[in-house]
Amino acid sequence: MSTTTRIEETKIPKSNAEKTAKTVMIVLAALLVVVLAIFIYVWIDRAQMISELTTDKIALELNLEQLRGEYEQLETTNEALNTHLEEEREKVNVLIERLKRTEATNRSQIRKYEQELGLLREIMRGYVHQIDSLNVLNQQLRAETVLAKTEARESSKKYETLVKHTDNLTAQVEKGSVVKVRDIVVTAITKKGKETSRSKNTAQLRVCFSFLENSIAARGPRNVYIRVKGPDNILLAQADNNYFTVNGEQLIYSALREVDYQGEDLDVCVYYGNADEQFGKGVYTVDLYSGGALVGAGQLLFKR
Repeated sequence: MSTTTRIEETKIPKSNAEKTAKTVMIVLAALLVVVLAIFIYVWIDRAQMISELTTDKIALELNLEQLRGEYEQLETTNEALNTHLEEEREKVNVLIERLKRTEATNRSQIRKYEQELGLLREIMRGYVHQIDSLNVLNQQLRAETVLAKTEARESSKKYETLVKHTDNLTAQVEKGSVVKVRDIVVTAITKKGKETSRSKNTAQLRVCFSFLENSIAARGPRNVYIRVKGPDNILLAQADNNYFTVNGEQLIYSALREVDYQGEDLDVCVYYGNADEQFGKGVYTVDLYSGGALVGAGQLLFKR
């Protein structure tokens, strides 16, 4: 009876120990599962975070490369603006190199680079606006230059037309201001002033004519020149230094007379010859000049 009791007493503690051990094992297993689950969760979360950060870094690199390409495309003829653009390009290059050396897990640094990217992009927008404004201004200036050149050409053409018109008017006025003559009569006269038809009795040639009325001709004193040529077409002159000018050419005159012309009809006579002058048979030609132009001509024929 007592023996049986002792055996049962020794079995009871063994059963409790087993239960305790099992409980501990279950708890430990549960803890292991929890720890493992936590580890897996943390590992997955970290892997996901690293993946996201890597993606962010790659996206940041792409955005920086795109920004560098956009800066390279910016062109302007403004030297000061080109200098600033070159400085910003260098900042982008430096940021790209720094980003390549930075681990994707360095979240704070990546975020800092993203902020710098935003700042550089904002600065670029300002330069784009300046370049666009300069381009618009340059286009306006080019348009104004083209317009100014066109207006200058048109003004030049108008000026040339005006000059031609003025020259034509001047020529017409000059032509119209030449006093015309009529009734040119060449007569031979003797020493006593009588008319004669014989060359041997002729002491002088008298050239008479009438100036016609001209309202636009210059009024006042004017010279009248005659050039007398003999039958041999040789000019008759009393001196070799008696010159006058016609159309820029100097001519020797045979005789001259100054008259006072007041725009009305005026009868004039000019004489050539002296007591020692000898005339022969043939045709004598007389050209009449006034106001720098040939205004008429006449002839005289000596038959004997």
